[in-house]
Amino acid sequence: MNFNLTIIGAGSMAEALIAGWLKSNSISPENIMVTNRSNDHRLDELTRAYQVKVTRNQESLLEHGQLFILACKPKDWKNALLPFKQTMKPNTPLISVMAGITVKDLEEYFPHLNVPVIRAIPNTSAVVNASMTPYALGAWVTQTQKNIVEKVFTFVGEIAEVPESQMDAMTALTGTGPAYIYYLMESMEMAAEKIGIDKTLARHLVSQTLLGASLRVQTKELSPSTLYHQIMSPGGTTEAGFNILREHEVQETMIHCIEKAYGRSKELGDSCREILTDDVHK
Repeated sequence: MNFNLTIIGAGSMAEALIAGWLKSNSISPENIMVTNRSNDHRLDELTRAYQVKVTRNQESLLEHGQLFILACKPKDWKNALLPFKQTMKPNTPLISVMAGITVKDLEEYFPHLNVPVIRAIPNTSAVVNASMTPYALGAWVTQTQKNIVEKVFTFVGEIAEVPESQMDAMTALTGTGPAYIYYLMESMEMAAEKIGIDKTLARHLVSQTLLGASLRVQTKELSPSTLYHQIMSPGGTTEAGFNILREHEVQETMIHCIEKAYGRSKELGDSCREILTDDVHK
């Protein structure tokens, strides 16, 4: 895909997207330009690892970017966009991959430019082209721009268009979800070692087991509940383990975990809007 991307922010999500695009051979390094506020070392790391372009020159960033991706921390987004507040091109889509910041927040930051804004929540599985990326469209996004954005994220996994009102929930479920799965995997690996399984073998066994379970659910033939009940014979080994999970309310804890992440995403957006309101009235 011969399409130039400008990425504002150089953290783990930006790197995951870059790695995924290069792995899928969908976007070339020379078509990707990255910037951040002050961390020269981080930009050097990305250049060495992926041969992408890096700069802090505003004119170069504007000239290069046919699509802007805002991938900084939520608290920093206004400062990150400040150099472009009067010069962002109305025909250049701006994609936010930040938690909490709404499409409306970004549109109102450019009140006279009608900037096409997309809010997307990819996850770091983009590295292996297996991200789940929900996204919501702003008022000024054209069908052509939507098609381009969909293609960009399809290169690193699956996509789903959702209402903007659900994006904080998407952040909690698919954006942060991989971290909870990794925590579960770590626990299974630790248990494997305790019962005498080699560490390297344990990692292979656990990762393939979770992959197989995920693929089985994706067939949509049976629900997760039906599938685990199929495995759980009365008085058997699975039931013995399940009794511990139920005793410690693991399912309830996971539900509360995701609800807490959902609340935090909303809090991040609210706190950033308070800062913006204070800035306007100064």
